[in-house]
Amino acid sequence: MGAGVQCGFCAGRWSLFVLATLALSACGGGGGSSGSSGSGAMSMYSIGGTVSGLSATGLVLTDNGGDSLSVPSGATAFTFSTALTSGATYDVAVAAQPTNETCAVSSGSGTVTGTVTSVTVTCTVNAFTISGTVSGLNAAQLKLQDYSGGEILSVSPGSTTFMFTNAVSYGTNVQVTVTQQPSYQVCTAGASNFSGPITANITSETFVCAVATNVSVTTLAGSTTAGSTDGTGSAASFSGPAGVAVDSSGNVYVADSKNNEIRKITPAGVVTTLAGSTTAGSANGTGSAASFDLPVGVAVDSAGNVYVADTFNNEIRKITPTGVVTTLAGSTTAGDADGTGSAASFNGPEGVAVDASGNVYVADTGNNEIRKITPTGVVTTLAGSLTAGSNDGTGTAASFNGPTGIAVDSVGNLYVADHNNNEIREITPSGVVTTLAGSTTAGNSDGTGSSASFSQPQSVAVDGVGNVYVADSGNNEIRLVAPTGVVTTLAGSATAGSTNGPAGTASFDNPSGVAVDASDNLYVGDFNNNEIREITP
Repeated sequence: MGAGVQCGFCAGRWSLFVLATLALSACGGGGGSSGSSGSGAMSMYSIGGTVSGLSATGLVLTDNGGDSLSVPSGATAFTFSTALTSGATYDVAVAAQPTNETCAVSSGSGTVTGTVTSVTVTCTVNAFTISGTVSGLNAAQLKLQDYSGGEILSVSPGSTTFMFTNAVSYGTNVQVTVTQQPSYQVCTAGASNFSGPITANITSETFVCAVATNVSVTTLAGSTTAGSTDGTGSAASFSGPAGVAVDSSGNVYVADSKNNEIRKITPAGVVTTLAGSTTAGSANGTGSAASFDLPVGVAVDSAGNVYVADTFNNEIRKITPTGVVTTLAGSTTAGDADGTGSAASFNGPEGVAVDASGNVYVADTGNNEIRKITPTGVVTTLAGSLTAGSNDGTGTAASFNGPTGIAVDSVGNLYVADHNNNEIREITPSGVVTTLAGSTTAGNSDGTGSSASFSQPQSVAVDGVGNVYVADSGNNEIRLVAPTGVVTTLAGSATAGSTNGPAGTASFDNPSGVAVDASDNLYVGDFNNNEIREITP
């Protein structure tokens, strides 16, 4: 019996040992074997971030090329369903773009050290460009406007294509319209031009430009019969009116060359004599007590002072609004001297212009030079030399051949009718001379730059957007030169006449002066017709 008890005791102790061992293992004891998932187990971390701008469906993101996640419209955050262990890498990318949007990922890759929330997805609505073609554009300044009040685009003369700078967001209503017509032209949109919500790049917009059909020529004052009578409209008379100028109130001043007078015409066509008389002379004074000798060019400043190229007197004269005449520079003796007042000399000057600062520029015809006179009468030579030529260049390195007309724009660039060279020249304020249009060969061709031709251009005027108007005397035409050098015929034909009416059928006879007002109305000194003509756009 003792032996049996002994055996039962031993069996019981063994059972207790086994149970204790199992319990210890379940509690993580026993010294930690290599298969344990206790304190050495790997932690798992989620991958996610923020979304901005998502307003459409279809965005799909992936992590490491897998674990695809569809992100709903309007979502501001996302988290991938698969967590990664510490030390693993993540790489978030766009697998599919939402409808009509483009999403980009930033801070999308790295190594996992904890929960990732720094991935950023930014979405933007797709945007498209608008472009097209333009034909027949020969003047400045065509302006197109897109998408109902958006970007305004200026299209340069001679351009055949255009493209708006700003892209337009998907779904924006688009309609390209003309917001400003070019001078003396009308540009119309093609019948098939796009209008509506934009869904793709637009390349088919079309605009066609042509001379405005309502451009017309009328007679402001004078008749084909020469005389020196003051009066209104055709009751007034002139004899060889040459240069013309217009002030800010619309009054027109005329160098009535054969009458040796400076005439004034109100916008209503009332003609009076501002200064001079039919007797040639060089006397200073007031009104008819003053005298001129074949005045050819006139200009007017902002204060109403009139400057005269008194050709046969070789002088530049100044007339106040009350008719008081003085000599600004030069003397009756021809010469080429720079200097002040009467110490300076000119040789048959025919053109004169004045800038906003009161500087007067002279086309010194017989000297083949462009001269500058300060308000105090100091004369210098800006460009050209006594030797006739057609060279472009700076200062005296440039050459002219009988320059007759001159105009100045708002930034100080000069434009010259280089009469015997049949060219229109441009001079910067620093004296750099280039040829804007024409060549030394006389002709009557429209075109660009040297492919265009003139015949003894006598006078020029420039408007506020840089279009230059030319009294092309040998061709009996008024020409328009765009800032890019594109030349078109605005009115008249090679056949001399005095016909009023539409620009295409009107005629002139040796037009010698041209001026433009703020509304782009043109005034022409029609020399052989003894008339002042008006061209309206």
